[in-house]
Amino acid sequence: MSKLRSLLPSPHSLFVFEAAARNLNFAAASKELNVTQPSVSHSIKALEKHCGTALFVRENRGVQLTEAGRVLYDGVRASFTRMEDSFRAISPEATQYLTLAASTSVAAHWLMPKLYQLQHDHPNLKIKVVTTDRDVEPDSEIDMTIWIRDRGFQRQNTWFVCDEVVFPVCSPAYLAERPRIRTVADLPDHQLLHSFDAHRKRIGWEEWFDLVGAGSVQAPPKMVLNDYQLVMQGALSGEGIALGWNFSAQLLLRNKLLVKPLDVSVRTGGAFFLVANQRRAEQENLDILVAWLLSQTRDLR
Repeated sequence: MSKLRSLLPSPHSLFVFEAAARNLNFAAASKELNVTQPSVSHSIKALEKHCGTALFVRENRGVQLTEAGRVLYDGVRASFTRMEDSFRAISPEATQYLTLAASTSVAAHWLMPKLYQLQHDHPNLKIKVVTTDRDVEPDSEIDMTIWIRDRGFQRQNTWFVCDEVVFPVCSPAYLAERPRIRTVADLPDHQLLHSFDAHRKRIGWEEWFDLVGAGSVQAPPKMVLNDYQLVMQGALSGEGIALGWNFSAQLLLRNKLLVKPLDVSVRTGGAFFLVANQRRAEQENLDILVAWLLSQTRDLR
């Protein structure tokens, strides 16, 4: 247990001392604390008696700190500043984050490279990013998330981002070291990276071949990864060709970290949507985040 309680006549005496020491005037301190001047004088005398030393030199026009008073004031002022900072840090205003949930691939390859711009554009906006391997319903913990739904999906507090477009992607190094890919039929001769997601349905190579009209193409997987982010990492590392989504692969393609080995893509009939927590839909900061996200995805529309 702290020994501070035994060193003080009362916690209130510290507030009185700090105000008197800062103003160097008991009358000004009493006005600030909304108490009488005699009450301030009494508290200071009780503190001095408890400390066993004078803290102020009383003068006609005010007071001055003694050496002991200056030592105590320096410590009290620093402690008060630290406590004020701590209380501000835990206040609802200070900890009011907007929480955005997204898949690992969207968070890693689209959102994270963009966050610096968001902080630059809106320095007072506090964002918490949560990655999830499944679609989550915005609730008291999640303010906004990103879903893929049918193109005609409608719901309150939902914003259309872009159509879902899927195409092959690989690293430039992989493409440079392998036989040229001229048609879809050439793809099975390459290392195709497959994923299986138990909680979030994504089309696989077999379905993609069928949608582009090449259903007779056979591409049995040699390796299956249960996390799409691992598939993306494999593509970036030059391990093979992955299916890429226009949203999550947008910046990777723009920065030439990934390329399209073949200019063939599939529009699935689905679309990406921003979905907000209905209880927070009227919050001003949420409107700012929605507008910013939509502005950053304008070229995908």
